[in-house]
Amino acid sequence: MMGSASLLRCEAIAWVDEDWPGWVRVRLVDADGRTWFFVDKVPIFFDDAIPPGAPFPELAFVRCYVVGQQEDQVLVVSTVPDHVKAEDGTTQFRVRPSDVERRA
Repeated sequence: MMGSASLLRCEAIAWVDEDWPGWVRVRLVDADGRTWFFVDKVPIFFDDAIPPGAPFPELAFVRCYVVGQQEDQVLVVSTVPDHVKAEDGTTQFRVRPSDVERRA
């Protein structure tokens, strides 16, 4: 069911390293209320560069594939397009449809 990549809405919450290209910590709260954290380079989460030291929280996105929809209308997404993993290595998440922006 993988097609074009979609965007998974998250929230950047902290700088990890402000040196170019910058590393940030991002939070995702899934459809079950579980909180997940990602740490990666600024360009993974933002289309435009953000200046070092910019204040957080800030809306961020992770490219994802929608790999399924469950009976409760929750989407299952995979963050493999940019090799983004949660801190525990997880790459598939149950999310609300409103947290996914589909690309044409």
